[in-house]
Amino acid sequence: MKITIVIPYRDAARRVGLWARAEHKIDFHADHAAATRCTVSFAATELRTYLAPILAGAEIAVAEVLPEEGLAIRLLAEREDIRGEEYSLIPEQFGLTVLGRGRVGVLYGAYELLKLQGYRWYEPGETGTYTPPVRDALALPDRRLDFSTVATVGRGISLDGQLNESEEIALFMARNRMNVYFSRPNTCHLMKKLGFILRDGGHIFEDILAPDRPMPSGRDLYDEHPEWYGTPAVGEKSRARALSTQFCVSCPDLLEFLGEELIAHSMDEWHEAEEINVWGFDRWGSVCACPRCRALGNATDQLLYMAAHFRRALNAARREGRLDRDIKMVLCAYEGSATLEPPTRPVPRELCEGGDHILFAPIVRCYDHEFSDPACSYNRLYDEALRGWAALPETLPLSILEYYNVSKFEDLPLLFTKTMPKDFAYYLGEGGARGMVFMHIPMVNWGVRALTYYLFAELAWDPAADVGALIAEYFEKRYGIYADGMKEVYRLIEDASGDITSWRAWKHDSLIYKFILWDGDIPKEPLAVDDHFGSPEGFEARGRALLASLEEARRRLDALIREAKSAEPPTDTNGKNTYHALLDDKRGLLYGIDVQRITYVLGCYYNALYRGDRAAADALFAELEALEEKLESYYMPATYTLSYLALISKDALARSQVGNTVARCRAKRNGW
Repeated sequence: MKITIVIPYRDAARRVGLWARAEHKIDFHADHAAATRCTVSFAATELRTYLAPILAGAEIAVAEVLPEEGLAIRLLAEREDIRGEEYSLIPEQFGLTVLGRGRVGVLYGAYELLKLQGYRWYEPGETGTYTPPVRDALALPDRRLDFSTVATVGRGISLDGQLNESEEIALFMARNRMNVYFSRPNTCHLMKKLGFILRDGGHIFEDILAPDRPMPSGRDLYDEHPEWYGTPAVGEKSRARALSTQFCVSCPDLLEFLGEELIAHSMDEWHEAEEINVWGFDRWGSVCACPRCRALGNATDQLLYMAAHFRRALNAARREGRLDRDIKMVLCAYEGSATLEPPTRPVPRELCEGGDHILFAPIVRCYDHEFSDPACSYNRLYDEALRGWAALPETLPLSILEYYNVSKFEDLPLLFTKTMPKDFAYYLGEGGARGMVFMHIPMVNWGVRALTYYLFAELAWDPAADVGALIAEYFEKRYGIYADGMKEVYRLIEDASGDITSWRAWKHDSLIYKFILWDGDIPKEPLAVDDHFGSPEGFEARGRALLASLEEARRRLDALIREAKSAEPPTDTNGKNTYHALLDDKRGLLYGIDVQRITYVLGCYYNALYRGDRAAADALFAELEALEEKLESYYMPATYTLSYLALISKDALARSQVGNTVARCRAKRNGW
């Protein structure tokens, strides 16, 4: 079988490999022709690489014109001046045309053709690539297939840290049509080739407005401009409290200063990014209470007032040549900066015309209920806020920031397949969102979470995707003859995942916060739990059920591992070692059991102390110490710092976040 991949560039047969890897030499903002040639050439090499192993006796070549014989796959971009993610697969007499609206559509179309052959990418790297069996002929559509998405603002990952970069993660994302990531120095050029929207920034003002920041005058920032810092609603303004209240956005000279800072950062450490996250202090504090700020409206009105000033400054800098590219701002609707609620004033015209948008962040939503479930006390508040944004007569495009691996979850093996389908349909439908991102991508050891991230990619592109079919295929390809058994393992894990927000989340009602703040002494008040637990006794009952579910998942997984280990011949699936995939799943599950058990036992210990049941408390503390020793004996996947290049490998006890609480309990016991 002879297959020719046709790209419209002279000398393509000889130079396609050079063009496909020329991203470091291209200005993707200005040289659209070279950018398109690079991405289209890369799409051609991806097709050649992945088709060769599965087509028996195939000869695959790249050329610039259609061949006189054999089958041809033509790659065409309609426009060179846009990314153009839409694509079509068009049957032709000679074979197939992959037509992209722009260069990215061509790349996505090439991957769509590979998916038609049976390829799937469930995780980064070779271990996550599922290769179809060898065939005699290329599978082609019998009619034109057109592909587009409503999530036009972007689909991807929002993250913290400086070392979160990997070529394999970038490729995994592109192969699954995700396109938003933070700009990273070692992979930014690859990501541009793959069509990524690169972002930077975040909660940027803590550093920019650090009270002790040196100024040219020799004084520090707080001494020189105390008026820039927000007036708290209660108490006096002070250096110690300077970052606990959002800054005073009604100060014209402060806004001028911050606008220049945005421009300077955009031309320095953010120089590869085209979108900048412009988020307020992440302090869960109040907004400035001075009369001028109050006159601007609510906290979100104040944010938009400030952002409009920034938009004018960015536009002026672009006209004057002080900014070398168009910069879009990503603002946030977020409790941590008091901006979750929609504005009460019209959205400034500058922002609507500037291409800026809003990231809506339901950071402590409940996963036991669908997002739009009015019966859920957590989600109801978020849904009301989102509906308020969507109902504005004129608003900025919205993206949803989900928290499937938020830092408080500490890489636990959590699953959300029950709520994701309806959530995405709501977000990208009635909710009015036009983008989806989540925090945070784990760099290694995905285990069962691979299903969450795969479904995220599919639903972000098409919220009406057939989730049942996607999940069934995932289990068949990943686990082969163990698919049915692993479906039950996943079900048990998901049964234990739903109320994770009540256990550990960024809110003061969660159990983890109660334990972090507890001094370890005999409590004077009963354990405060949310309405999802109902009572301290309800917490204990839920904890027992949760652990029973996880332990049953472990027993079933162990049985499958024993079966896979003893199988003759080895039970590989799609060229993968299923036995090692099961072991990877077990690693995360054991960690999850340990973390949830020590959290549960700590709560039971608290309850026993409050009841005055000293014998039960003594027995529970002995169990706590045994769990403490166990978790301290092994390490979990690496985490990353926010402010500088450093890698931290934490032991499981540190990642449980209750190690210090256990130590305080011990100290109090020694003093009794």
